Amino acid sequence: MFKNPFPFRDPYFELQDPVEYPPLDPEKTALLIIDMQYLDAHPDYGFGAAAKKVTDETLRRRLAYRWEGIAAIIPNIQKLQQACRQKGIEIIHVRIANRTRDGRDGVPTISGRGVAVPEDSKEAQILEELAPVGDEIVISKTSAGAFNSTNLDQVLRNLGIEQLLVAGIVTNGCVEITARDAADRGYWVTLISDGCSASTPELHANALERLTDGDIILAKATEEALQAILDAQTK
Repeated sequence: MFKNPFPFRDPYFELQDPVEYPPLDPEKTALLIIDMQYLDAHPDYGFGAAAKKVTDETLRRRLAYRWEGIAAIIPNIQKLQQACRQKGIEIIHVRIANRTRDGRDGVPTISGRGVAVPEDSKEAQILEELAPVGDEIVISKTSAGAFNSTNLDQVLRNLGIEQLLVAGIVTNGCVEITARDAADRGYWVTLISDGCSASTPELHANALERLTDGDIILAKATEEALQAILDAQTK
């Protein structure tokens, strides 16, 4: 029996011409950083604080990888931020933040799990290491994807953005939904493969393989993306 060596690859994409991505244009590009906030990206707050209360040792070990993965991608996102700021590329920070104290304005699959993140809470703040500089845009969402509960699409259109570099957490969750929505809206989307992380390495790898199937979304490592930014011509 034939065994597909790439189980998440759709063979029908092989019948189609490859997608030609345009070169990076700083004036039409934005770096989109997803959910790098104290709620879900810091071991002492939000999800991290809840994980510390777990008594089952097996589960504790499984939960620990998330923080290792996040620690590994923070320096890469910092490099991207620095390069984008130097090149004049827009940086947009996306976070989960509620207008209400109890989170009732969020989608049921989030608020129904007891997740409430008031806008003025510590959990709603972007990590200090990745905090916005100057008047960088912060988009507050109450859904998993960044487009469904925000005016992100309108903001990007107003800015003349056509290309997105996407980083953040988690690869198989909010990052995936946002990236797919963006591509479906006609944006050229590049995931920063080592600028995203998930709760397990398997989930991260699985999401990257599925997301890049058929070149609908590209994936580049940080160094490759930095070189593209460096090589980009500014008008």
